[in-house]
Amino acid sequence: MIRCLQRSGVTACVLLVLLAAGRAAASSETAVEETSLLYLGADDWRKQPPLRKVALAADFMRIFCADPTMSPASLADCLDRDKTGALFERAIACASAISAGR
Repeated sequence: MIRCLQRSGVTACVLLVLLAAGRAAASSETAVEETSLLYLGADDWRKQPPLRKVALAADFMRIFCADPTMSPASLADCLDRDKTGALFERAIACASAISAGR
């Protein structure tokens, strides 16, 4: 009887460890997806898929741009073309250029 309880306890502990590891991995993936353009470096930006770039641009524009007609895809495209300087500074410059009609 005691051996059965010990085996059950070990099995339960192993399952709890696996469950905790799965939750930690899921939360780290979520944290990566929720990253703002403010915290990305140029290399991180280049690694993002196109749809993620547009989502990051839309998030940036929601906070920093007053022009609701500006397209997030335009900002993402500008950031892909302009590769000099810090990403945040580039985003501000791109948003200004797009608003000015350049």
